[in-house]
Amino acid sequence: MQRYAIVQHITRFFWPWHGERRQPPTSVRRLVVLWLVALAIGAGVTALGWDDFDGSFLMALLLLLYVVDDISDGVPHRWPAALAAVAVLWGATRLTSAVLPDSLDNAWAQSVAAAVGVTLGLAVSAAITRLPERRPHRPVEGHDSGVGGHDSR
Repeated sequence: MQRYAIVQHITRFFWPWHGERRQPPTSVRRLVVLWLVALAIGAGVTALGWDDFDGSFLMALLLLLYVVDDISDGVPHRWPAALAAVAVLWGATRLTSAVLPDSLDNAWAQSVAAAVGVTLGLAVSAAITRLPERRPHRPVEGHDSGVGGHDSR
């Protein structure tokens, strides 16, 4: 019995049950708080200079946790949003780190690049999850959807 419940949770993570209502996307207020917390943690860890933790890694980890949370909640367009957020995070971080001057300390350069990647990743994910869902076309009751739009009575 318990094994079946685990299978249900795993299946629901990938495919919501047929007819289940999707959760609304994360609120803008929560996204802004997550963004500010990610930037603060990244800057704080970089400023402290801890060798064990990397501020850029922690910022990226917070974005990934947000994406997994959206996937498990079943928000609309969650898989394309997750893939786009990770791709934008990686691409923007790489491009920003290539553009930053060499005079900047390496730890700060990585944190700034990660901050740009996390910012753009969150923005892309939030935009994609807010796209309207496609609704299957259903004919209006009482109307025949025959050829040419004529009633077949």
